Amino acid sequence: MPARGEKIRALLATGRIANLPTVCSNVLAGFWLSSSLYPACCLGSISQDKMIVPLLFLMLSCCMIYLAGCMLGDAVDLPFDRKNRPSRPLPQGILTARSVRSASYVLFALALIILFFVTPVTALLNEHQAKLLSVRWTEAIQTHEIAFGLLLCGVVICYAFYHKKNKPAALIMMGSCRFLLVILAMSFAHKTFLQNDPTPANWFSPHPHWLGSWMLIPALGVGAYTILLSWVASTESRPGAFQSRNILTFLLLTVPASSLAIIFLMPITEPIQYISYAVALILCYLWMCYGLKALKTSKPVFVSRALAGFCLLDATFLAPVEPIAAAICLLLFVVALTLQRVAPAT
Repeated sequence: MPARGEKIRALLATGRIANLPTVCSNVLAGFWLSSSLYPACCLGSISQDKMIVPLLFLMLSCCMIYLAGCMLGDAVDLPFDRKNRPSRPLPQGILTARSVRSASYVLFALALIILFFVTPVTALLNEHQAKLLSVRWTEAIQTHEIAFGLLLCGVVICYAFYHKKNKPAALIMMGSCRFLLVILAMSFAHKTFLQNDPTPANWFSPHPHWLGSWMLIPALGVGAYTILLSWVASTESRPGAFQSRNILTFLLLTVPASSLAIIFLMPITEPIQYISYAVALILCYLWMCYGLKALKTSKPVFVSRALAGFCLLDATFLAPVEPIAAAICLLLFVVALTLQRVAPAT
């Protein structure tokens, strides 16, 4: 019978807890970019400082979805892992596939419940908005947030069941998960029932200005980065070195350069914004090179380093907009590396 401490460590490894800071980093980047780059006339009347607590709940919800996806994937992959990765907790019998699968579904449900209620509760706790809504909390339900949350859960579940059956489709689904994570955070930044001129029509339908084409830049950047590191991760069980390292290197190093678009999207007036962007971009490239160096001898080490690198990539998008938010991403990067010492990232 496995000891309690052994079960806890196995649960942390199954949930890939070391990657949770990267989830929070993606959410922070999407939320802060979206709420910073829109003109004030298109935003709701809740200020950023009053959105901190809801943002933390959004991070909690997204972390639950990530944990649930990792756990469900391990439960589904048990036959494969018995042959190829017998050192994992489920093949060792430390955890049972049934309990892990059940826990994943509970986490999915809790995540969606949080996503459903966090905005209405926030609105009712705000005196001005409570009067606006006339205590009809259902008017604060954000259909665009819930739609993206459901879509994210659906893609995560599809990936868990089908990623071993179709590798190219699995890469697209994995990239879509991170892409939708950023888009969900962007949608969360815009409360459609809190426009400066609210009407009943806006309460249950997305405001026409909340979604902009520029949002695809950071979301696609994060999605592309995910696909590239997942490409390597999909070959971990195969012996030998990764065969397409030159192509991977070229594509990987182009991703942070997409953050330059943020420079042209907003007027930068403070030197600290340029300085913080340069620092974030240099750190991101240095870490990528450090990971690519490891790829020569170890695919798992590269994947672990690349996963932590999500935080640095997010920092490059945030630095021109809000250096403090970029600094938070750098802190999350350190936390991710620290957690990798506790539980493996892959």
